Amino acid sequence: SGECVHTFKGHEGVVRSVVFSPNCKHLATASYDGRVGLWGRDPVKGFDHEDFVTSAEFSPDSRQVVSSSSDGTARLWDTESGRCLRTFQHADHVTFAKLSPDGQQLVTACADMTAKLWNVATGKCLHSLKGHWGTVDHAAFSLDGQQVLTTSDDGTAGIWDVASGQRLHTLKGHQGIVYRAAFSLDRTQVVTASEDTVGVWDAVSGECLHTLEGHEGAVHFAAFAPHA
Repeated sequence: SGECVHTFKGHEGVVRSVVFSPNCKHLATASYDGRVGLWGRDPVKGFDHEDFVTSAEFSPDSRQVVSSSSDGTARLWDTESGRCLRTFQHADHVTFAKLSPDGQQLVTACADMTAKLWNVATGKCLHSLKGHWGTVDHAAFSLDGQQVLTTSDDGTAGIWDVASGQRLHTLKGHQGIVYRAAFSLDRTQVVTASEDTVGVWDAVSGECLHTLEGHEGAVHFAAFAPHA
């Protein structure tokens, strides 16, 4: 019907992102007021950072939320108790954080031009993914958890091997910031969203397969259809 069902009020700053939990029982919001909001039938919970919250994402089982912040940390929260379970420290603003499909690893993207892979259980940094020459804006795991994508202000995206931390390919060709990237479900292709165009890439060779033009402004998000 297009009718607005609910309006969630409570943040005192820009709401940067909103995501559903995998079990569809909650929403998580990331706001520039320094709070992560957890919304559902229960009274809203708030998880606090010391600066802007740049992202909030659920764990695969919906029991935890990982958030990133300009305060230089990513934090893992228990959705039931609201307790901070672990803090992951960077040297600069953390722009994005995402748990692996099995929930055992975390990837964080940072303004210090690196991304990091972490062991969630121990909090240990497993690999520092170095090679970008600008802020790393986003990072994402492949569905099988074996590879990670990163995007950067340097106009490139990177494909990395999770086990070794080695860069497999640098996807070059955009003429501006690459905001987002995503794997296809079978990990054979990558789509990138940039200031200039959308690119579709061969994930095995790193070759650009298609450039999708037509937008008249920056493209901030792109993804494959669930069956792709």
